[in-house]
Amino acid sequence: MIDAITLSSRVRLARNFASLPFPEKMSGAQQQQLIEKTENALIGEQHTLIRMDTLSKNAKGVLTESRLISKELTEKDGSAVLLNDSKTLSVMIGEEDQLRIQAMLPGLHLYDAYKIADKCDRTIEKYEPFAFDPDWGYLTACPTNTGTGMRASVLLHLVGLNMLSQIGKVISTVSQVGLTVRGLYGEGSEASGHIYQLTNQVTLGRTESEILKLLTDTAENMAAQEKAARQALLEQDRVKLEDKLMRSFGLMRNAYLLSMREFMTRLSLARLASDLGMIPVTLDALVKLQNAVSPANLERAAGHELSPREQDELRAEMTRKAIQ
Repeated sequence: MIDAITLSSRVRLARNFASLPFPEKMSGAQQQQLIEKTENALIGEQHTLIRMDTLSKNAKGVLTESRLISKELTEKDGSAVLLNDSKTLSVMIGEEDQLRIQAMLPGLHLYDAYKIADKCDRTIEKYEPFAFDPDWGYLTACPTNTGTGMRASVLLHLVGLNMLSQIGKVISTVSQVGLTVRGLYGEGSEASGHIYQLTNQVTLGRTESEILKLLTDTAENMAAQEKAARQALLEQDRVKLEDKLMRSFGLMRNAYLLSMREFMTRLSLARLASDLGMIPVTLDALVKLQNAVSPANLERAAGHELSPREQDELRAEMTRKAIQ
């Protein structure tokens, strides 16, 4: 069952083989060696290798929107990704670093996500050593990732704190403990649909356990504040809140044009309404709808490229059918 506030947890490890240069300095032959080394290290594991140069623009978009790969990976020549069957683990090959080992789970389960990523990390390192310095830790293309090489994050739906204009104070408090808050797709992205990504800024000087504990504790605290904000909104003026949420839901049920930006705004309010028991639509159903109407998935469903106007029409149609 989908959690109403803490949506998902992700742990990503940046790694580079000591025997090969960083991706920006690699030749085509070395890029091929990198893929082969990674594949060979994981022989016996249930993974599927997907080379970016074999994918259509739409297929790349579907993987990016699902957060299984980064947009940067799709733009790198000779890059690839290894995915496990459950899609809880992806190993991006040839992005900024040679490897980005990423595990993602629903809800607040950072420790479990770390176990998945760490197991893959250890399996690969047994095959061939990574670039590592006793003083600095794992060496990475960007100095900000040096040390543990770990970026962990939690997605949170913080609509209540936004409605009470408290989100700025929360973000400021978080930054004081070495964490940062970003948008849905990470650095440089906006908080679409009031969804925020809580992540660590520091990878050097803290152990993996310390980072995971800090993130987990902070996410739990933010979720508690969000829960309190939702209760405060109910107590302040339930009728006004219900009117706002139901008007928005009514628009979703009757719109014939829905841009992705407007859809995410309406979806955020629908998530809140579902959590408060005001609409007969589950959070699970809303998550499935969000995935279905993202641009790349819309085009996959249509079977051809869509103009922005055609996307807005099809998104509205699919939304009407899903929540009637």
